[in-house]
Amino acid sequence: MRAEAYSYRNDPRIPAFDDTHPIVIFDGMCVLCSGGVRWMLDRDPKGETRFAVIQDPLAQGLYHHYGLDAEAFDTFMVLKDGLPYTRWAGILAAAQTLPQPWRGLGYLGRIVPDAIGDVLYDWVQRNRFKWFGTRNACRRPESAEKARFLTGR
Repeated sequence: MRAEAYSYRNDPRIPAFDDTHPIVIFDGMCVLCSGGVRWMLDRDPKGETRFAVIQDPLAQGLYHHYGLDAEAFDTFMVLKDGLPYTRWAGILAAAQTLPQPWRGLGYLGRIVPDAIGDVLYDWVQRNRFKWFGTRNACRRPESAEKARFLTGR
């Protein structure tokens, strides 16, 4: 996906939001996705990364802006330095927002070609509900995490 940095700022459908930190958009109903966010929160004590659930209007607006289907939600997105990263590139971008050693692994992961990484990502994405299940309600932040989550509401 080719995009101009911060192009969403000129999109009237996207409300203004703090984009000074990387943002991970994930499916709040997916146990695997929510578990991944919990894992990232535990490893990012300084709070460098922000999160948004695809079920919220801000995240849906960003997906529409980049031509992604927010209803099908077949990829999570990392918005970093105003640019979207999805699928395998999104996994690597998410790792790069964390402290070491995870940041280094995110860069080291570039040795895996996108074509191979995307196939693996798509396989897990297609099977994530079957393998890990879904939540009855969207994952929402605990009180200590609230500042790390964007809602766009």
